[in-house]
Amino acid sequence: MEIKISNDKENKLFKRREISFLVVGEEKTPSAAQVKKELCKKLNVSPDATLIKELYQAFGERMCSGTAVSYETADAMTQNEQKHKLDRRAKAESKGQKAEEGEKKE
Repeated sequence: MEIKISNDKENKLFKRREISFLVVGEEKTPSAAQVKKELCKKLNVSPDATLIKELYQAFGERMCSGTAVSYETADAMTQNEQKHKLDRRAKAESKGQKAEEGEKKE
């Protein structure tokens, strides 16, 4: 999976970085957990303070676009993001990690 950063803007008011990116070469839409892991490696940011907001792949395209925010601390993220969004994303990421573990076992 190759990630290309298209926009990286710092928002000092909310103490976060707002990132737009493209994921190139994927046949199917990757999970948010996979993208978050690769994005955090590429930008050298904490996965605990990063949230993938959107991930979109058009039908028939071999790339997808997305947006993410990376806060300075996990506390800043919990203060600024809505609780139900954080809960939903955490549930989706844990489900994605379980699926990855199942694929590795087979």
